Amino acid sequence: MNLKFLCCSFVCALGFLTLVAWTAPAEMEFFNSHLDEQEEIIRERIPNVVTIVSPIYNPAVRSYLNTYIYRRPAQTAEMLGWAAYYFPKFEEVLKEEGLPTDLKYLAIVESALNPNAISRSGAGGLWQFMKPTARECGLKCGSYIDERMDPEKSSKAAATYLKQLYAMFGNWELVMAAYNAGPGRVRSAVKRAGTSNYWELARFLPEETRSYVPGFIAASYIMNYHYEHNIIAEYPEHACGELTSVMVYESMSLADLATKSGMTVEMVKGLNPAFVRNIIPSSQTGHVIWLPDSAAELFNSGRIVVPPVVFVNEFANADTRTAIIHGKNYKISTIRKTYIVRSGDNLYDLAKKNNCTVSELMIWNKMHSSRLAIGQKLEIRKEMAELMPLIVEEAPPALPVRSEQSIVVVPSLGMESLFYKKKMASLEFNIEPSLQDQTSNILVLKRRQSLMQALSSSPLNSSLQASQIIIPANAMTGDVVRVKSKA
Repeated sequence: MNLKFLCCSFVCALGFLTLVAWTAPAEMEFFNSHLDEQEEIIRERIPNVVTIVSPIYNPAVRSYLNTYIYRRPAQTAEMLGWAAYYFPKFEEVLKEEGLPTDLKYLAIVESALNPNAISRSGAGGLWQFMKPTARECGLKCGSYIDERMDPEKSSKAAATYLKQLYAMFGNWELVMAAYNAGPGRVRSAVKRAGTSNYWELARFLPEETRSYVPGFIAASYIMNYHYEHNIIAEYPEHACGELTSVMVYESMSLADLATKSGMTVEMVKGLNPAFVRNIIPSSQTGHVIWLPDSAAELFNSGRIVVPPVVFVNEFANADTRTAIIHGKNYKISTIRKTYIVRSGDNLYDLAKKNNCTVSELMIWNKMHSSRLAIGQKLEIRKEMAELMPLIVEEAPPALPVRSEQSIVVVPSLGMESLFYKKKMASLEFNIEPSLQDQTSNILVLKRRQSLMQALSSSPLNSSLQASQIIIPANAMTGDVVRVKSKA
């Protein structure tokens, strides 16, 4: 009996452990369950957008799509917005080299369209060039300017390099693998596998390179079918309008450039990411800086937009304080709410959704690390500004009208001193006007009109001498010029 009981207990325990082993990953596969429902339609769509490589749907493609659609939708939306800015640049240089424009999706796999991205191996920029390769392609990698981060120059270098790789391998799948791992490793994999079929030799490539072509397939899909998954692009407004280039010759920080163009440092950096230390070094040939039209006009005008100074009452309550903005009183209220962390959350997405920064989230919650745990409670704050009403004092009563006053009580006339006698004769005033020897006339200088031209076309006496004219030192269009003439 005891033996049978032990056997039954062992079998039950084994079954329970097996059940736990199968159900434990359920939380990790939560997002994948949604992807399961759409796999069939995704398989049908992929051949419509993937043409230069085999339109395969496999676990690696699925993993990328799971990240784009369910695990990082906010980052995908931001990436879609920047694609509207970068893709036209990519397509232009690819066409110039006679390459397929679909190669633009490689930048998504490489950097997620982040020009400041730096990998663990040291590759940088939109196209993730290593410094030696970048220099071979003609890019400068200095301490102040790194052209791997320059969208135009790095895209031109990437197109040139891809063209060279295609001349070596003649197959875009192998070209992509060589772009990621280097042509030497791809040649070695071809030799070891005894075939040039990418899917058969992939096992001889580094792990990162094995998922490179699947990443390209997933990027091609999400860029064309994101709306089918309720992902809406978030466009950077300052980058998607008309841009103008300005030349900067003297050394200047991006902070100064932002102040002179009415933008933030982040906006200027986003459009000009090659200045890695946020400093534009001096140059005799000048540096090309891209700005929105309005910002470029402000920069060229030499005027500076100074942000309003806010004086905050430091002794007010932490939840409510007063401030003066542009001379008006505001009541600043801080609203707090609690958010419970869910699977897939990260501080970057939460900060973006709540219009704050990651640093603010960490300060509010006294966090020493950016790691989040499912179920963790986060405090999120939001400030509301309310215009305070003005207090208007009652005006003092008006004095009687002068015409209703007697001559004795009008202070401005000062007549009290005349009544020092009981009886006084009537007063007579003899007022003679004193005319000036000269009368003043004016001229307004019109556009591109000299002083003599203005005099000749005016009704004034044409015999006026220059000594009779009072004119500012720097007269220009619109200035008023006084002309004196004898009465």
